[in-house]
Amino acid sequence: LARKILPINNFIIATGPLGETRARALVPDLMAVCDSRWVINYFRISADWRLVFGGGETYGMRFPDDIKAFVRPVMLEIFPGLADVRIDYGWGGTLGITPARMPCFLGVGERILAAGGYSGHGISIGTLAGRILADAVGGRLAQFDVMAGLDIPDFPGGTILRQPLLVLAMLWGRLRDRLGR
Repeated sequence: LARKILPINNFIIATGPLGETRARALVPDLMAVCDSRWVINYFRISADWRLVFGGGETYGMRFPDDIKAFVRPVMLEIFPGLADVRIDYGWGGTLGITPARMPCFLGVGERILAAGGYSGHGISIGTLAGRILADAVGGRLAQFDVMAGLDIPDFPGGTILRQPLLVLAMLWGRLRDRLGR
């Protein structure tokens, strides 16, 4: 798995309550949204009318000292009208990505199965992966075999260069995002 999955850190902020009118002006249908950038941004309106916004990544093992200050400029690129809004909460976590941004399912050894690299979709895909792994342990391998058959390439660079190459690739993707691809 280590050849196919690398860690990145992603961060989320929540604004102060915006009120229903202002919140619906941002996301009229109140759906969860993500963009199509290489370094994605995602957001939704919470039940108490806050904007919950995810964006900004780091590629080392350290988190920013101030997550709210780190993510706020990313949020303001999409929602410049929120410059006057306070940020009440900020948090982050480490997730595993694959080069293809597809989950990786492997038979690691005799009677050992593994899955990971959900690339930021761990809540939905991780739940499905758990069911597929449970079925496989119970002898029903059809879905596991389909997922394990996906061609998930190794990260280039071996153990020494793959992390620096990931950083360069993500920075390249971010530059492409800024230039409009």
